[in-house]
Amino acid sequence: MIKIIKVLLYSNVLNHYNMIAGVKFLALIGIASVILSSTAIISSYAQICYDCDGSTTSKTKSQQNQVQLTDNGSIKVGFYTDPQNPNTANQTKFSISFVNKDSDMIQQHIDYKVFIKKGTNQIFGVPFSHTVQGSITVPFQFTDAGSYQIVVEVDGILLQPIPPETATFTVGVESSSVPEFPASTVIMFVIGITSIIALSARSRLFPTN
Repeated sequence: MIKIIKVLLYSNVLNHYNMIAGVKFLALIGIASVILSSTAIISSYAQICYDCDGSTTSKTKSQQNQVQLTDNGSIKVGFYTDPQNPNTANQTKFSISFVNKDSDMIQQHIDYKVFIKKGTNQIFGVPFSHTVQGSITVPFQFTDAGSYQIVVEVDGILLQPIPPETATFTVGVESSSVPEFPASTVIMFVIGITSIIALSARSRLFPTN
């Protein structure tokens, strides 16, 4: 009888330690899965960081703020983009100002048109308009990455019509699509969360103390 009791006690102790080992192993699997999947997710999101190494800073700044004389030389056109790096996720605003070529002051009362082109295709246009202040803002949402030309046409200065003159600015638009996560990353994340939940429930049902 005593031997049977000892065997049962030993069996219970062994089962208890096996259960603790199993819980610890399950915890390790869960934690490892969450860490690995989180690392993969962070790495994927890092791909959409713009100019992370600063290698294109000078290029984007020169793209963002430009001044050109129109092709016939009657007036200067200032051009500014917001954000600094146009992308397909956010609306881009083009700030355009008309500058007197002699005084470098903003020129009031300008008749103008604006065109946005990609290659030979015109994708957007502002029809004949007039600005009293001499500066305008044109909002636009890009849907595709690539190189675009913004053409500013001047048709009149100080209420006097002139033959059309243009200034053309080139803008590079970046893609900002969020990368898809590999299926293996999602599976690892689910396994990790499930393991932690199971560990929590099992710990409540079978306390180790």
